[in-house]
Amino acid sequence: MILERPIAMSIAGFDPSGGAGILADIKTFEQLNVQGFGVLTANTIQNDREVKEVKWMPLEDILGQLDVLLECFEVSYFKVGIVENSEVFTELKKRIIKHNRHARIIWDPVLESSSGFAFFKNELPVKDLLKHVYLVTPNLPEFEKLFENEKEAFACSKSCNIYLKGGHHETERGIDYLYSDGTKILFSSGEQAVYPKHGSGCVLSSAITAYLAKGEDLEITCEMGKIYTENYLSSSASLLGQHS
Repeated sequence: MILERPIAMSIAGFDPSGGAGILADIKTFEQLNVQGFGVLTANTIQNDREVKEVKWMPLEDILGQLDVLLECFEVSYFKVGIVENSEVFTELKKRIIKHNRHARIIWDPVLESSSGFAFFKNELPVKDLLKHVYLVTPNLPEFEKLFENEKEAFACSKSCNIYLKGGHHETERGIDYLYSDGTKILFSSGEQAVYPKHGSGCVLSSAITAYLAKGEDLEITCEMGKIYTENYLSSSASLLGQHS
């Protein structure tokens, strides 16, 4: 089935506060005039400040949700948020590629929450973990867990683009970097005042996914995604922002 708008799919957890996860992704898709589909990986018991518990969806249920949509719709852009472990992530990628070998997977590697709740168990070397991933969007702590050093990131960027978010950097706060095909591109921060937000990483990765689905070039997409996210960060002083 063909829809009038470009399609993007969020494969992520349910956050009842709406600030992160699948709800934040769908809000972002809709604001950017992209048709959003959703596949649930987990139900999180949380608010905007603390994750108390995660109830993971069985792998067969995740794949079942994916299959029933892809049997009817051609989807090329997939944003993946929290998944239980590298085994689930690998099977999920295999199923996506089986349906569409040209699919582009954007992975927001939520390894733990800002309150310290651990999400992702990994047993693979980073090269295998990033197989079939078009773009990965770690913050600095996630970047340091995924890659031994920047040299390894440069090497991995020849097969998987890496967007390093600068919100956690002490001396270059707000400056982001795109590692792509062995090169490094800087994105400076805007002029407006911004405030910490629950789920800002989800918003950035889903904005990038939406712009990619609309046919934008990767570098332009990253720049536009950053602007969208900074507008979100400046929208209010609370931990829950407004999409506009």
